[in-house]
Amino acid sequence: MTLFRLTLIAVVLAGASPTYAAHHENPLLSKAVDAIGGRDALENLDGFSVTGTRVRYVMNQGPEPGLGLHRYSSSKAQVTHDLKGNRFRGDFVHTGQYVGIDRPVTEIVDGHAGYITGWNDFFLQNAATNEAMDPERAATTIKTERLLNPHILLREAMADGSIASIGNDYEIGSAGAHRVSADDIFPITVSRFRNTGKRIIITDDNWLDRWEGTDEFALAVEPRLMFETDAAWLSRWQEVDVLDRPHHKLVIQDSVYPITLYVDAETGRINKLKTMERDYVFGDVELEVTYHDWEMSGDVRFPTRIKVSLAGAPSMEVRRRSIEANPNSDDKQFAVPDDVTYVHDEFKADRGKRLSQTIQSYSYAAAARARGVGRPEIAARDVGEGVYLMLPTPSDFTFTLVIEQENGVVIVEPGMDGLKGEAILDWLAEHLPGKPVTHAIVSHSHADHAVGVRPYVAAGAALVAHAAAEDHWKAVLNRPESVLLPDALDRNPVPATVISVTADQPFVIEDDVRPVTVYPVQCRHTSDMVFAGLNNGEIMYLGDMYIGALARRIRAGTQRPPGTPPFYSAVELNAAIKAYGLEPSILVGSHDSDTVSFEQFKAYLND
Repeated sequence: MTLFRLTLIAVVLAGASPTYAAHHENPLLSKAVDAIGGRDALENLDGFSVTGTRVRYVMNQGPEPGLGLHRYSSSKAQVTHDLKGNRFRGDFVHTGQYVGIDRPVTEIVDGHAGYITGWNDFFLQNAATNEAMDPERAATTIKTERLLNPHILLREAMADGSIASIGNDYEIGSAGAHRVSADDIFPITVSRFRNTGKRIIITDDNWLDRWEGTDEFALAVEPRLMFETDAAWLSRWQEVDVLDRPHHKLVIQDSVYPITLYVDAETGRINKLKTMERDYVFGDVELEVTYHDWEMSGDVRFPTRIKVSLAGAPSMEVRRRSIEANPNSDDKQFAVPDDVTYVHDEFKADRGKRLSQTIQSYSYAAAARARGVGRPEIAARDVGEGVYLMLPTPSDFTFTLVIEQENGVVIVEPGMDGLKGEAILDWLAEHLPGKPVTHAIVSHSHADHAVGVRPYVAAGAALVAHAAAEDHWKAVLNRPESVLLPDALDRNPVPATVISVTADQPFVIEDDVRPVTVYPVQCRHTSDMVFAGLNNGEIMYLGDMYIGALARRIRAGTQRPPGTPPFYSAVELNAAIKAYGLEPSILVGSHDSDTVSFEQFKAYLND
């Protein structure tokens, strides 16, 4: 035993009660257990019920490529745990990033099986359903509850003392653990309005100094942008003072990466948890959870405010209004739907644990429905001769277009998950053998559209993107190799080629059969938007420029109310089509698998 460990144990025991020696267990674990209520109270905690709110944030959804924090969803939550039965139920009302869309959803997890009931459709185009969670999503949900409730970790360590150790055995912060700065996090988008494109943001002076005077800022200002300058927002959220006190480290073994609990040297309370996960954009990142304002419920203390950070950026904030230890509950409360069956897959479950908080953020906004966003089955729809729209199951809700050229293939919009790209590459090898992917076009840098580009680059494709995002893409494609979840580019780290499309000059991928042109466009959604056109725009892929929303509107049979102006992105798209002199026929949007005719688009604009 090292001198450090002997000294630390002596310090801990000096302030401990005689029960520590009787427990024959890690003295720091005993100190943390006593601070939470004691061994007997924790062992007799059969369950607990919590009501409150959960707010989710994601990085890389701002008006600039690679920057900006976005409040992605806010949820009313009631979560009931049956620790004795190893199950829990969450009843949520999710409000997404767009104001005015509320979705009641119930999640039930029994063992490792997960089920979901309710309005799990972001745009409320489909009725409420019962679904089994994909194992990736179920594992994500289970891990999140373990992170929010250190009681579960302490109970596991009490049951098996070998998983807990004292000290600095596992230091967080390897060369691959990316961490963002305040300049990356600001501005913080509080909400967006789909019809007008208006954003409400919180920012600091650095962002204003950088953006004022630019064309993008001029396009975004009132009435489309409302902001307040609050440089202290981030430091208040982080509440770094919680770690100014002396702490000891209690390390819990975990299947993904060791979990370090920061135990207050005086009170024994757990003030912070730290481990590592993988993020779609940044790769391996630090995951931190801080616990605040502990209160008693029965014989056990619970934190009433909890904050989760990824790579140093806010990821989730939990506020608990009421907590009840050992509530009255029965089996009916945890009954799973009769008409669905959960099918476990350990590979997917393990992947979910390694991506848990990234998956949670998007699933709360229903971007991935009840499922995870792992490797899908691929089907294809013919959009035109040599042009195919990829239809993945399960879907990441971003649809990739494939264009066959004489000597290769161009893909448009990779989506969020690299496993979808690997599945599409397999589809191409089977259906278009001998034709490599030469170019991968991303409409803009938001994570749900684009970070799945890495397998295409690993296969030799050049990435085509707006010049404003060049530095962002070079960082994403050249990030350190992941130790937690290597992807195709980690396994085959080829040099990446990024082709930048300047703001005033379209880029042409020449071909005698199907040339593809990438057009830059100035819009309010983001400063790095491009769209792709085939044969003078005969078939156009338009990213987030309203066509996906119009496809859903047409399918639902809804019309624009009289006197209501068209959505801002439709107006911007129409102006760009006219400016480039295009004559489109078929329009494709990122977020719907149905296409829209140009005649339908004009009918929408003209009411």
